[in-house]
Amino acid sequence: MSYETISLDVENHVATITINRPKMMNAFNEQLIWDMGTATELVKNDAQIRVLVITGEGRGFSAGADLTEREASWTNTKDALLRGYHPFFKNIIEMPKPVIGSINGAAAGIGASLAMACDLRIMAKEAYIMSVFSNIALVPDGGLSFLLTRAIGYSRALEYAIEGKKIPSAECHSLGIANKIVDLDDLATETKKWAEHLAKRSPQALSRTKKLMNDALVKSYDETFAAEAETQNQIFGSAENIEGVQAFLEKREPDFK
Repeated sequence: MSYETISLDVENHVATITINRPKMMNAFNEQLIWDMGTATELVKNDAQIRVLVITGEGRGFSAGADLTEREASWTNTKDALLRGYHPFFKNIIEMPKPVIGSINGAAAGIGASLAMACDLRIMAKEAYIMSVFSNIALVPDGGLSFLLTRAIGYSRALEYAIEGKKIPSAECHSLGIANKIVDLDDLATETKKWAEHLAKRSPQALSRTKKLMNDALVKSYDETFAAEAETQNQIFGSAENIEGVQAFLEKREPDFK
């Protein structure tokens, strides 16, 4: 399938969505919103894809919403967020496979929301995350109030949001937002290496662990304990579990089909 504003490539069980509006710093217009919806839905439902990478073409990950767009189908901002953005953000957050944000430059505005919606983040040294909304007298959207607050805590998230301050890659790493920091020239290679490493691991372990840990952020200890027990009961003795145990005993790499 071809897209106007993104590319979607699949190799070695890894899908890569690249936002391709480099002249606009990969800012979101309506077409990009629809393309992201279609692509994330496809990846979400393809069992052969085990890891998704999201990145941007050129100098930026995404500068946020395209404020130069003059014609769109939205009736208002709420309509754009709920009918346009929310479905593909939900696809990312609920996707039954890990999503790696490969942050090559500025992730600002709803681009910051997209970066934070990913499960894991690898950032170029020059990259940063920035909630720019207060600079134009607006509030965070795209779920950033939820995502940033649960990642770094209320006080720090509020500080960055109301002051519109950049969170440089090094600070992202120290705050636990970024898992890895690399040179920009190495970003694509290191992202590919990481994604393919994860893609070799048990798909059921990846997807079930992602769900349990996401749910744990809003559930109690007892609820989480029970969910773990139920999930473990469902997958214990499965083909992947048997292969994992056998590979461990035989001291070889497991081969998860």
